[in-house]
Amino acid sequence: MEYILNSETDGIDFSRYSAYVESIRSKLPAHVYAFASNPAHFTLDSHSSLHDAWLETLTVREAASGVRKQIRQLEIQLCLFGPYHDRWIYLHYSGVTQYSFHTPPKYVEPRYRHTAHGDLLTHEIRLGHDGLLLHELLFERGSTLLIECADVRHSEETASKS
Repeated sequence: MEYILNSETDGIDFSRYSAYVESIRSKLPAHVYAFASNPAHFTLDSHSSLHDAWLETLTVREAASGVRKQIRQLEIQLCLFGPYHDRWIYLHYSGVTQYSFHTPPKYVEPRYRHTAHGDLLTHEIRLGHDGLLLHELLFERGSTLLIECADVRHSEETASKS
């Protein structure tokens, strides 16, 4: 995290991130800017917030085309269970050039035997190499997912109550 985490206050600082997103607005596709700059995707009281959402699935896919399916592109799909447990939040990354998901072991912390990655604490979109997008997500356990891609699409679906 380059903008949201503030080492001076040892906490989250959305003002620096908001200023950064505004400074790169002209370099972002309109839908990416709309997602990255929308406080509803960060605040504690929004049903659409990624904060406190839980990772349900992470799918890495090689989308194939061409006569022999020889043209291959990486795609990643995330499904998060929303913080109020009333919706699924989907993030679809296309034209993925690199990704990493690091989860540190928590051998001495028994709670991570049943909470896996834990809550998503925060996330930020930045510019990557040659105008590509970087989306970094930080989870409670200390897990970090970093994706560099050509595009990211966001959607939501209301979870049915059973």
